Amino acid sequence: MEVSFAKTGQYTGSAPAPVLEQTVKEPAAYTTGSENSAVSSAPVADNQQLATGGLLLGDKLPTFKEIILPRLNIVQGSGLLKDSFPFGSIVYNQQVVLYTPPDIDKQTGNIKRQGTKPVVITVLGFHPTRYAEKVVGGARGIIVNSEDAVRAAGGTLDYNEWKLKQNAGMKRFEYLAEAVVAVERPECCADDDTVFVYSVDGKKYALAIWGLKGTAYTAAAKRVFFTARSMGCLQKGGYPSWSYSVSTRSETREQNTYAVPVCLPNAKSTAAFLEFANSILNPTGK
Repeated sequence: MEVSFAKTGQYTGSAPAPVLEQTVKEPAAYTTGSENSAVSSAPVADNQQLATGGLLLGDKLPTFKEIILPRLNIVQGSGLLKDSFPFGSIVYNQQVVLYTPPDIDKQTGNIKRQGTKPVVITVLGFHPTRYAEKVVGGARGIIVNSEDAVRAAGGTLDYNEWKLKQNAGMKRFEYLAEAVVAVERPECCADDDTVFVYSVDGKKYALAIWGLKGTAYTAAAKRVFFTARSMGCLQKGGYPSWSYSVSTRSETREQNTYAVPVCLPNAKSTAAFLEFANSILNPTGK
């Protein structure tokens, strides 16, 4: 079954849209009002006349190889996002805030800023695990596809080995799991069909990549999604079979404070959502 998407984001089972053609008429002959200055149908200068062949436009639906999906980011104490968003916020495409944690005075326990509800996401699947160099300050380091490539780059995945050899120039690498996720529109986000463009069961969704490494890899990928897929609620139906509520909490390690994702099962996916997920994962119906 071939699946296409209408402009509103509502997926349909229709065939690809036909090629559109637009005909551009040839300029008519004209005169200046004087018999001696009449101009025949001879062509004018190239920069004053449109081509007469018409425009051939196709309603191309790009494949996932031809687009760049927006990313989900958790705002940490380093990096550029901290200058624009509160610590611990979950941000879509570095622009849209999906979740903001409460701001609590540690001395009095009073709430200085109310948090929003956790954002609801559904993991559609994971790309093959890669390995990312850990760089101070949140900058992007080397990303490689295998453990052999980690060693070839002068790095290690073993924290203790890195501690012993970092002064000799050894690089530290971390596991990087990248999930394709469907993000349910939170109440705090506008429903204007600019971000959340897919309609399923009366709810609106957007697609994103969520890259999990470091504490996020341990807390979300390993402890929640991989474990649930192996022996939990995702075992029978796969990743799209349940949605999860995602928020963040603060966690301090080695004098550094991180915003760590908290992922809890939210609801079992409906048949309509599973059909939507299948249309994303298997657009040709195979």
